[in-house]
Amino acid sequence: MSRARNLAGFGSAVTNPQNPVNVRLGIVTAIEYYGDGSNLTGTPGGLGTSLLPDDLTSPLNKIYYTDANLTIGSTITVDPPASASAAYTQYTNIVLQGDADLIVGDGDDFIPDILGIGTDVDAPGILANGEGKVRVDNITDKSGVKAPKFPYGLAVSAGAAVSVGYSTEAAPSLVGVDTTTGVFFPSAGNISISNNSSESVRVSGVGSVGVGTTNPQGTVEIQNSTSPILRIGDGTRNVELRGGSTTQNASVGTEYAGSFSIITNNTERLSISTNGNVNVSTGSTLQLGDDSITLNEVYRYEEIAGGAIKKYYVRDTLNAGQLTRFVFTGTDRTSAMITINATGSWTASDTASNHVAAQFMSRVFTNSSGTSSDNATVTTPFAFTYSSGSHYAFNNSGGFGYSIDITNPTGDDGVQFFYEVIIQNAIPSSQHSLVSSTTA
Repeated sequence: MSRARNLAGFGSAVTNPQNPVNVRLGIVTAIEYYGDGSNLTGTPGGLGTSLLPDDLTSPLNKIYYTDANLTIGSTITVDPPASASAAYTQYTNIVLQGDADLIVGDGDDFIPDILGIGTDVDAPGILANGEGKVRVDNITDKSGVKAPKFPYGLAVSAGAAVSVGYSTEAAPSLVGVDTTTGVFFPSAGNISISNNSSESVRVSGVGSVGVGTTNPQGTVEIQNSTSPILRIGDGTRNVELRGGSTTQNASVGTEYAGSFSIITNNTERLSISTNGNVNVSTGSTLQLGDDSITLNEVYRYEEIAGGAIKKYYVRDTLNAGQLTRFVFTGTDRTSAMITINATGSWTASDTASNHVAAQFMSRVFTNSSGTSSDNATVTTPFAFTYSSGSHYAFNNSGGFGYSIDITNPTGDDGVQFFYEVIIQNAIPSSQHSLVSSTTA
């Protein structure tokens, strides 16, 4: 009878869920079960753990929480049945311990934090120095059609690589916000940079760099829209600058091994040979300045041994009684020999004897108080014009600067003169130099 009463009491508890009874059994099999099951153990996670599992009437009994971390101690494989859309968990963080792996099966999706209640955590926390791995064939964002974001960057271990497929200039593999500008890989061994869907830089399979060309013929080649304008190391020439013509209208570079050349209109004009000789091609002219020679402009066209010897050209036009004044300077009292070769125009002179050709030479000192009669200075020209009288004067007021005057020996106006001035310093440090030329 006592046993029957106990069963009756159990029956009343089943029919009245609000009438709790304590039943201790080994295994209970039932068609239906009433109650929140908050104190059961060994059941699936479900929504989580109730905040107040012992009070069925409290709203807290229906509010749940889940720890942030799902710890995996040994390797597991996520492989839901084919009828499932995806496998998921409400846990925010997946923590792999030791050598444990989390493997997501091929073609399957695994969604952490399915409820979307995870919080951002700046500190790495227990994830610091983790050595676990996530193995998956494809990773997407939540939508399943976009790339995932890596807010803290993407770290790749030494020896590993980020691998991308072959791509095109219109759709580079590595891009920024502008998806038509970036780095792409056109073929094996080649890497390129694209700007606005157009290739601008190419590194070929042999290491040649091309700018504006996909097929650089030198170690470095820069090309405009039609032809190379700079080529370095093409096997024949070490350096070549071109004028942008396919027929090599103009170029500067090492046309031959060990030499340097300037080429215009497909013809070598100037070259420096392997032994250091500077050569101007036959029929070419080494010209200083432009075609029109400016009056009193000092053309310094040659210098030897650091200025020990200097050569200048000067042009002037003189009227009757005028002179050309050459102003010099030096750095010490050491002497220099100055030679002035002069020639005057035939057409401007109407006197038969005034075909001017003269050479004026003097030995000068700087920082001297000497005048034209000073013994320290030779003022008498070795040769001069065919007219009578001296047309040379040396002027020195006692300083590092001095001047020499060459007077128009004719009585005519508008006579053009051309002078060659040669300065030979006694020692290179003296640095006597022609500073300027004026008409006086």
